[in-house]
Amino acid sequence: MKMPSDGWILMIETSQRDGSVALGTLDGQQVDEELFSPGLVHGKELLPRIDAIVERNDARQNLCAIAVSAGPGSFTGVRIGVSAAKAIAWALGIPSLGISSLEIIASNIDEPGRWGVLLDASSGDLDVGFYQVGTEGVVKDGEELASHRDQLPLLNQEGTRFIGLGSRNPQLEIKLETGPVQWDQPTARQGLKIAIAQVHQILAGGESPPGWDSPHLLNPRYMRVSRAEEVRRRRLAGEEQA
Repeated sequence: MKMPSDGWILMIETSQRDGSVALGTLDGQQVDEELFSPGLVHGKELLPRIDAIVERNDARQNLCAIAVSAGPGSFTGVRIGVSAAKAIAWALGIPSLGISSLEIIASNIDEPGRWGVLLDASSGDLDVGFYQVGTEGVVKDGEELASHRDQLPLLNQEGTRFIGLGSRNPQLEIKLETGPVQWDQPTARQGLKIAIAQVHQILAGGESPPGWDSPHLLNPRYMRVSRAEEVRRRRLAGEEQA
């Protein structure tokens, strides 16, 4: 596995509704981004968009790492992004790393305070992350967790504001103080900033995440099983009881 010293980092964002890819130099001086067409078109547009942005920047021979928004989020979208990242990293012999989708969304925040990021996982389920935003930037406040809208009153703290599509759900039992709606979506450009910072930390002697030394260890960050898997498990449990 080649360790990056300079060159380009590719970032993939397919975990949510709006897809994008970004390309930037390790020193952060050059950044380019490709936004997907509206709609859930990740499977169709991901590889052509990667090809376009790499070709435009003449970066094909100088990719030094690849990062991907690894979830939580759309099960299909996350699988598409992670699979592509693993394949490219393996083919080129470069490191890969997965970035939390919640953390990428939180990086949109530019107002100080305690913030929560809520993703709607359907059927009342929520993926949740809390962050403190201040002079040190965006700092994670506790572990990301899978929750339900019924538990939100227990998680909420006075003064906390929220972003993410889950915070806009009219079925929430409590009224939340929310930030601008334009902060709800993660972008590859924001994910690239996080990826570049993590690469520098690793090169400075920090702990390397799964996928860095082998792309086969890069996996989606699911907070729960898919609905299809949940139905399958219930069916199997019913067959065992019969």
